[in-house]
Amino acid sequence: MKERRMARWASLAGTVLLAVGGSAATLAAAADTPQRGGTLRVLDYLGWACLAPSGGGTYANSVISNSILERLVYQDSETAELSPWLAASWKANEDATRYTFSLREGVSFSDGTKLTADIVKANLDQIARGDSSLGIPKWSMVANYDRTEVDSPTQISVYFTRPNVSFPQQLSMPQAGILAPSTLALPYQDQCQGKNLVTTGPFVFVSERPGKEIVYKRRDDYNWAPSALNHPGPAWIDGFVHTIATEGSVRVGTLLAGQADAVRGILPTDEPLVKRSPNHRLEVITANVANQLTVNSSTPNLEDVRVRRALNLATDRNEIKKALLSDSYGIASSVLGRSNPGWVDNSQRLAYDPKGAAALLDEAGWKTGPDGYRYKDGRKLTIPTYISLHHITSQGGFELLAEQWKRVGIDLQLRKADTATYSKVQRDGKVNAFFQTSQIRFDIDALRFTWDSTVGNQANRAIPELDALVRKQNETTDLAVRKRIAAEVQTFVLDNGLGIPLYEDALVYGVSKKVHGIGHEPQGRPYFLTTWLSK
Repeated sequence: MKERRMARWASLAGTVLLAVGGSAATLAAAADTPQRGGTLRVLDYLGWACLAPSGGGTYANSVISNSILERLVYQDSETAELSPWLAASWKANEDATRYTFSLREGVSFSDGTKLTADIVKANLDQIARGDSSLGIPKWSMVANYDRTEVDSPTQISVYFTRPNVSFPQQLSMPQAGILAPSTLALPYQDQCQGKNLVTTGPFVFVSERPGKEIVYKRRDDYNWAPSALNHPGPAWIDGFVHTIATEGSVRVGTLLAGQADAVRGILPTDEPLVKRSPNHRLEVITANVANQLTVNSSTPNLEDVRVRRALNLATDRNEIKKALLSDSYGIASSVLGRSNPGWVDNSQRLAYDPKGAAALLDEAGWKTGPDGYRYKDGRKLTIPTYISLHHITSQGGFELLAEQWKRVGIDLQLRKADTATYSKVQRDGKVNAFFQTSQIRFDIDALRFTWDSTVGNQANRAIPELDALVRKQNETTDLAVRKRIAAEVQTFVLDNGLGIPLYEDALVYGVSKKVHGIGHEPQGRPYFLTTWLSK
């Protein structure tokens, strides 16, 4: 939560205190003044697997590592503005094939190692190239990486074989977190463990029960927060404890009983419980993304674009919102969220039109049988899918989609799996037609992240025209041109039935009113540097 939000909550608290005595000025000032001390108790619904930068693309990992991993660049969660962090400044050449970064001085890792240009070069090489000898995958988001050169102990230059316009924004994400040399030298599985993660961040590891609970404490000599946060010195809290509770009723019950301070994943049905509590509030973080099903066009019965397009027309998003969601969530209007700089309104393409869906299915040769389902050449129009484990509304959402699509004769067969099984089947078109995802970047280049066949590859195959479009926008320095390309991409995805946007995602927290100043980066991952607790 930004400082201005802190001030709003503080003013409310001051009004309440005034009723029991004390001057308004004194009490309001006290309520607005951060207090040091206390441990923040956080509950989440998904267990983490890897806290290294290479695991940062998964929310279950990065809701923790975002408070630990520091980056060269900071991005404002509301304006998308980029500003210095571990880099003091940077500049690019005209065609965005070279970036020069001056590093912030006086920064150190928790083991005492000083941050230098050599260390940053080693990090960028490992991030962009990976290291097969250590089992570390490259981060394919960094396009056209050539090399990093050390210009001086406090300056580097990064070179690309082709333009990479969004590189500074890429450096603001958890996958670009900077590690100490001792951690960089470790194999992937060892880097993933909190005890081995040596960073420049404001918290240091204390203990871990893998997948259940992890504890961090404040680093007292920390003093290099992004200037945009206006936070000199170390964190206010003594540390935080991150615990997993998979059941929604357990999470909200623990919060209301005063045994947790902040809970991620408040179910829409539980939001009223938090709102009615005099000691708690809801904090809704708009994640700037559209929650959608990406379509595996290799799945049997989905090879025909007419069938894929029919799925969007048969989806009643207003019913999904009314039946499953709350006011915290918006209705999707494109494959990008409204806050993305490249968003264009595609609501007309997403309008509920069961008659249009039926006409497309008729045209594709699928005829309605006596049981209400459609058949072609003796086979039923069946689509298999596994229910996502990563979204709190997935179970009910898929069940409602099965009802909606049945109305036009489509048999959506739902399957459940544990985490290990789901990771194996999510790209297997024979058994799983859809992957539920949110495009987690506050940048036009989110389109490349999702649809480039060498990056996210959500279509699960190479589509040359789509690859060319999403790459071109990241090689074009003219923002107006990038936006035009982004509009083309969104039209292409929808017209080819490659994505089924459902709703605009939100991270819904239940928070004790003694908690102030929880911050978040643009994709909603929290950080606790600015958090403080009322006594």
